[in-house]
Parts: sequence; C-alpha cells; structure tokens
Amino acid sequence: MKAETIAVGTEMLMGQIVNTNAPYIAHYLNQLGIEHYWETVVGDNPTRLVEATQLAEQRSDIIIYTGGIGPTRDDLTKQTVSEYLHEPLIHDEATLISIKNWLKKRELAVTENNLEQALTFEHGTPLPNPVGMAVGTALTKQGVTYIFLPGFPGEMRAMFETAVDPYLRQLIGDQSIITSRYLNYFGIGEAQLASDIDDLIESQTNPTLAIYASGRTVTVRTTARSQSEETNNQALSAMANQINQRLGAYYYGEGLNVYPSEALVNRLKQLEQTVTVCESLTGGLASHEIVSVAGASNVFHGGLVTYDAPAKIKLAHVDQQTITKHGMVSVECAREMALGAKEQLQTNYAISFTGVAGPDQMEEQPVGSVYIGIAGVKEEPIVKHFQWNGSRTFIRQRAVDQGFILLLEQLKQQ
Repeated sequence: MKAETIAVGTEMLMGQIVNTNAPYIAHYLNQLGIEHYWETVVGDNPTRLVEATQLAEQRSDIIIYTGGIGPTRDDLTKQTVSEYLHEPLIHDEATLISIKNWLKKRELAVTENNLEQALTFEHGTPLPNPVGMAVGTALTKQGVTYIFLPGFPGEMRAMFETAVDPYLRQLIGDQSIITSRYLNYFGIGEAQLASDIDDLIESQTNPTLAIYASGRTVTVRTTARSQSEETNNQALSAMANQINQRLGAYYYGEGLNVYPSEALVNRLKQLEQTVTVCESLTGGLASHEIVSVAGASNVFHGGLVTYDAPAKIKLAHVDQQTITKHGMVSVECAREMALGAKEQLQTNYAISFTGVAGPDQMEEQPVGSVYIGIAGVKEEPIVKHFQWNGSRTFIRQRAVDQGFILLLEQLKQQ
C-alpha cells in the first residue's frame, strides 16, 4: 500500500515556515510498513489543491493532508476536497460541543470560522484532536483513503499517534507489533559508517536498518516486526550487538534525536552525579545544550563563561603565570579551567573548552585548534587536543559535542 502527503499552506512556499510534519509522517509510515514515495507542498489555493489531489490519486492508495483545517478564511482543505469528491461535510457533535465550551470559558464569541473546525465528512471517520480544537477526518472512496490533519506540529503528532495510527493499522490489516531502536554514533561520517555495516544493510530482512545523518551525529535505526514485543526486542538486541562489534568505539547512546548532551545528562542522572562547564570559545553553548535537556537541574547547577584572560583568572582561578607562559589556548590552561570550575561549583565533574573558533588565528594557534579538559574522573585532569576545519559555528558545536563524548567515555567505566 502506497501513501503520500500533501502539506497545505502558502507560508511554506514563501519560506516563512518549514514543513516539519513531513519527516515525522514519513518516519511513521515507514514503521507501519506503508510505502511512501511522494511529498507535495501546495499553497492555500483550491484549484492547485485539487490538481495535487488528482495527481496523488493516480499513484497512491492513501493521501494525508496537513494544514488548512483551522479557523481562518484560507483554511479550506476539507471544503475543497469535499466539493471535488462530491462528499458532504457535517459537524462532528463531540468536537462542536468541545469548541463551544472552550470559547465560553474564555468569554469569546462563537463564530462560524471556529465551528468549521468541527467539520468532518458525513460518510467518513472523525479523528479526535486531543490537544486542539480542529477535528481530523478520514474518508475512503473508490479505493483511495483521504486523511485530513492540522498543520500545527503539536496537534498533528498527537492525532497521528492516538487516532491515525490505529486507523491505518485497521485499514492495512496489520496486527503485528513494530518496534524500533535508534543507535547513535559520534566521530564517524555517514559514508564510513555505511561502509562498515554495508553487508548488514544488504542482507537485511527483519530487523531492517536505515541510516540518518544530522551533521553532528549519525543514527542507525533498527526496526523489527513480529507478533510480540519480546520477540522484537530480542531481535533488536542481537542486531545492536552485531553493529556495535564494528562501531562500538563511536557509540554513545540510544534514542531518537538524542544528541550527546542528552545522553550525558541521562547518564549522570543514573549515577546521581553532577557536572559543570568552563567555557571559552564555546561562550555558553555547552551550558545551553545541557539545560535544554529535561531534568538537567538534577545534574547541572551552573557553569562559567570565561572568554578572556581576566575572566579565566578571576572566575576559574587559572594562574596568571600559566596564561603568561603557555597561553589561553593550551593544555595547561584547559587543565586549570576544569579544576577551577569543579572546585568553584563543587561538582563531581567539570569540562573545560578553550581554543580558536576563528576567523583569525590566536596565540599562533590555527583556527580549529581546541583543547578540552575533563576534571573529576582521575586525580589529574584529562586534556585532549583537537584540530578541526570548518566554520566558526561548526568548530564551536563540534567542541561541545566532543566534550560531552569525552566525559561519557569516562563514565562508561562506572
């Protein structure tokens, strides 16, 4: 069975927003075993929407629309397809009551535009919206299934998981259980990783493998399908072991969209230990990455941004003689930054970052020269030197990710 998506909204064609719904739906369809070959973006124009629908009908069994079912005048997706299919729309009573109650509680006027969010096909199936007002709807006609969802990602995802998933499973007659795991790697490129497990990819049946690269990390998705979760997990564990026999040196954790910062926070939470950072070239980026992870307050109490020499001396207690003799971009400075931050914030561990992000050299050090220190694992801090090529943004982000990976490697021993 083939499916395709049609995202409706002129704002996407104008570059005002990015269609983040497309990769989410593509990923979900893949898990369900539904083939997905086409994605279309069309503006808020009835004629062009009908044209996109006619083309989709020629090549797909399922058409999933996102956007254009809200309360504004240009939200005409359901109305347009209703007229094209000659299928009448009616108000879903449960949604209608919910909308009226929501507006009444906020002392807002009930308008026709608001009530249009409760429209569903008379001969279709309403798809409840657990986090918003616009009801989704699904209709099958002449062998094609049409599914309508909001464009707002939070609503669309909640509806897909609670309403569309069971609807599609019933449609395709799939009673099997699908389980996926995401294995994350840092320090290896997508091409090299693919080459290292090429024979596993070529011979894949169940579980299946797919590789995703974010520019910062590489993820291998493994997906198993069977009649039980236990059987799936056994197959996925065996596959993960096979992969990590080859790639274990680069592996840092499991989970969808899990970057090194989240893996580090989660590991520290498990160990009930704390970390701080002392940043120079990264200028607060490491702290930002950590506190972006839910639950970071359990392991991170604060950090130091010491961008120039006086800040390093005053805040991290780096010795003036160290900077005079060795410079700020040095093994010695990174060592004292890590020790000073750990002492100042009384944490189990500290990570220091000092280097040259560019665009110019510093202290006769080339752009991309970075020193990262780890204090707390041993009596003497560990300091590693790296040389990277790339933009200022790339070097700073690479330094942060690498610092987290270095500490994760030390924590593996616990």
